Amino acid sequence: MPRTRVLAIDDSALARKILKDGLSAAADVDLLGVCGTLGIALSRGSETPPQVVVLDLFMADEDWSSSLARVRSAWPRARVLALVPDSPEGLAIGQQARAAGALDVIARPLTDAEFNSDPAAFCERLLGKVRAMSLAATNVLARTNILPRSALPAPRRAARAVPRIDVLAIGVSTGGPNALAEVLPALPESFPIPIVIVQHMPPVFTANLAQNLDALSRIDVREAADGVELRPGVALIAPGDRHMTVERKPGGAVQIVTNQDAPENFCRPAVDVLFRSVASCFGSGTLAVVLTGMGQDGLLGAQVIAAAGGTVLAQDEGSSVVWGMPGAIARQGLADDILPLNRVAPDIVRRVTGTRGDLAREA
Repeated sequence: MPRTRVLAIDDSALARKILKDGLSAAADVDLLGVCGTLGIALSRGSETPPQVVVLDLFMADEDWSSSLARVRSAWPRARVLALVPDSPEGLAIGQQARAAGALDVIARPLTDAEFNSDPAAFCERLLGKVRAMSLAATNVLARTNILPRSALPAPRRAARAVPRIDVLAIGVSTGGPNALAEVLPALPESFPIPIVIVQHMPPVFTANLAQNLDALSRIDVREAADGVELRPGVALIAPGDRHMTVERKPGGAVQIVTNQDAPENFCRPAVDVLFRSVASCFGSGTLAVVLTGMGQDGLLGAQVIAAAGGTVLAQDEGSSVVWGMPGAIARQGLADDILPLNRVAPDIVRRVTGTRGDLAREA
């Protein structure tokens, strides 16, 4: 069994014990060490380099951005899992750390008493994230073996008649906040169809993400909730730890329904859940976009959308932080096109306007 080399850095004695106990007990983890200071960790630079670094962003006498930059400089191929307290400040810093190069974020209980009350639950979440990181074929700073377009299946049904598009569904994971911050602000205020989004994130993070994207965008961006109706020009982001589906009501209105059914692809919310639901509700009128992310969540849902006559787009490898989710779509020949990130929004607008005539907002 391949073992992932992990180094953990945290100035809390309790956190170090919990990290050490949880990581060292995993058969697929090679724990290189649990260090109390950044200096001690960086002194190991001549030793075996870590593949994953679990980094506490709230260490005393350390600025989180400097700590992250020093870790990335010391081990440019390592994937950084940022550890933050489960508080508004901690979650906000976690969002900023993602933008600065942390591949993922994990929140821990705010007090030592809470942390020590159920360390096994935290370690289970921690190991899930470490294992997901170990499967990533690329990382933020080093991408190799990028496939030429000639090595991929041809775009699906490139010459087919494009159906009228009635909904935009986006699935994204690692690197998603930055990707969404490029795509959504590029959509016009008069964007004539609703948007539903699954971004793999825990609770609270998704609310913060929606607020940040709303401030950047001309369309409205909100965290979804049960009973909210889909509206043209409004993007709804699935709340953390809840699957999101859509349901058509008598009279034609389509509204959000969330649930806490079992995770799919180790994820809740899962892109596959949303995509299947959208395909069932909108059929060939679905435009699905799969952006950067680890794993292959969205693949099965994209198959359902394609079978219903909908359109599927995938982000290309060169512009993805991790080409797992969009790569799975491309390799299966499900993509109507494979696009660099800076071309995703223009292509969406072109396809939507081409099937609707103009960008007049519908009532």
